[in-house]
Amino acid sequence: MSAFLARQAKVGVIMATIPKWTEIPKYPVVVGFGALAVVVTIAWWAKVDITPFFENAEIRRGQLWRLVTSILPHLDILHLTFNLYWLWVLGTPVERTYGHGKTLLLFLFLAVGSNSLDFAFDRGGVGLSGVGYGLFGLLCVVSDRDERFRGAIDRRTVNLFIGWFVICIITTITHTFAVANVAHGAGAVLGALVGFAITQPSRRLLIGGTIAVIDIFGLWGATLGRPTINLSGKVGFEEGKWGYDALLADKNEEAARWLRDAARLQPKESSYWFDLGIAYHRMGNMPAAMAAYQRAHELDPNNQTYSQAVENKH
Repeated sequence: MSAFLARQAKVGVIMATIPKWTEIPKYPVVVGFGALAVVVTIAWWAKVDITPFFENAEIRRGQLWRLVTSILPHLDILHLTFNLYWLWVLGTPVERTYGHGKTLLLFLFLAVGSNSLDFAFDRGGVGLSGVGYGLFGLLCVVSDRDERFRGAIDRRTVNLFIGWFVICIITTITHTFAVANVAHGAGAVLGALVGFAITQPSRRLLIGGTIAVIDIFGLWGATLGRPTINLSGKVGFEEGKWGYDALLADKNEEAARWLRDAARLQPKESSYWFDLGIAYHRMGNMPAAMAAYQRAHELDPNNQTYSQAVENKH
């Protein structure tokens, strides 16, 4: 990528003509992902429950599809429009050159790779940005090494993506608004590595191995390793909130699952044990309920509610 950036600094390569909207039928993968994003986002805005699409601790229980479906919802019209535009601009030359099947696999790979690392280290997010940055990283490499991609990306676009990446980091650090910066960075790196693997056959085994290590680490970090490596400070507290919300909705088995995790990850948080006791109580599992109440009381012996729960054996 450094060679590409150096070259762009010397000559202002003009981006190749962006496909017209009348060419939509030629790009079913790009258009399909865009259309799904629009439908899911509008449904979310209309208060439809799309909870199964989001990244949360269910990923640790094997619901890995959330690493893909979480790219579809978008926060607002600006977020959606920005991502759809760059999906079209950067995705169409890829689909035109590599075909529909390989492009579909690439999109899924970038979604899983960028989102798994983001969820491993942070809280997880929504939107197509990780895929967009992955396409950006790919084109930065192949546009300098493959004549079919000549002019697919220009210096202004490079400056925009790098500048936006820096701005997003600043807004996150200053708590202006939170951005999935890990997804952006991971997407760009994985996309670039795919580009190098394609254009440097002699190093394909080494590059492929590097990609595999990153992917395996990301999946481990998003599942088994998340409590250990997550930097968001939300591990355990997220589960506690989801458990409490489920308790309010009278979804007691779901509440118990979340609250067991919360109590395991934050074992000194008395409220998680008490809420877990309520869930067990409603489910009719009194021995487990009393054990949870007792633990809450031990952690906070001055709490009258906990004391009453322990004293009440029925």
